[in-house]
Amino acid sequence: MNHTPRIRCPEAGCSKETRIAAVLDEFDRWIHTPELLELVRVFGGAPEGMDDGGILDSIGWLDEFVTVWDYRKKQAHATTKEGEAARWLLRPEKQADAQRDLIFRAAERLGLIGTEETVFPEADYVLPLGGARLSNLHRCQAARETVDGLKRPVQVVALTGLRPISETERHGFVDTYAPEAKTEFDAMSRGMCCAFAQQECYKDMVKMAEHPNQCAVIRRFEQSYRGSELSVVAAPSTAAERRANSADCFHYFFQQFAVPEGAKLINCTSPIYCTYQQVRALEFAIQYGVEFDTIGFRAQRSGIGGEFGEPVQYLQEIKGTVDAMRDFVRRFVTGESVRRR
Repeated sequence: MNHTPRIRCPEAGCSKETRIAAVLDEFDRWIHTPELLELVRVFGGAPEGMDDGGILDSIGWLDEFVTVWDYRKKQAHATTKEGEAARWLLRPEKQADAQRDLIFRAAERLGLIGTEETVFPEADYVLPLGGARLSNLHRCQAARETVDGLKRPVQVVALTGLRPISETERHGFVDTYAPEAKTEFDAMSRGMCCAFAQQECYKDMVKMAEHPNQCAVIRRFEQSYRGSELSVVAAPSTAAERRANSADCFHYFFQQFAVPEGAKLINCTSPIYCTYQQVRALEFAIQYGVEFDTIGFRAQRSGIGGEFGEPVQYLQEIKGTVDAMRDFVRRFVTGESVRRR
């Protein structure tokens, strides 16, 4: 099977130190991808400076450089009507558009396009990850296709939150498959029903809290899909002042589900986020002694890169991936504090 290049998760049976070293080798290979080095040069960098030291210096150098691709900061106006930052609202920029072909070549080589099939012949969990607009449908469809291709039943657990659906993403997107949805959790639940041909028959375990951001729901569907159990999890935030982020979702999942060491887990996301989500997942792979792979839904569902097609969006996610590598190094190698986006 021909798989798009990706960052591989080291085997769970190795020691923690061996696994961390293997992850750093994967990072080193990724950041020295010729197309990425060419992108750095085109945007004014001298990537030869990355090789003055080892991999930690290389990541540090690149982490400083990729601020040039922080279009979320440059386009602070790219927000929903409710005032929340939204990656899909980033607008084209002249310099990025001039390098469109190179950016898309780099995106494919770096795993942001075309990562549609898992490298695992079998798995224990398939995890559709919550998102905006059509993501909650498309990622559940990718989960179903993945389950169909595995050798044995798994647990499908969709990870999401109770974020309200914005008006910007509702019309023409969420309304097409989940018109009654009020939250991302509602949209993901409907996406699971559509993808896995489920009736709205389920049992909810609800955790109430004084602050809405710290409420949680675990929904278990009563009907399985070819032997695979189906659930949707809305995780609580670990900080009352903000909504749950992806780290909160993964931590809550590991707290609530008896995931054994050595388990294999497959994330299902949008193609453009595959590499970023895989790097973030490697932190949990090391912490919990499991293995992760990350795939995206098939691009023909909504264009070359799924719901994203602008060069600035790919540059933004390359930056996000480098940020995630920096955070991995801070957590497992240098011991510095970690910031989450």
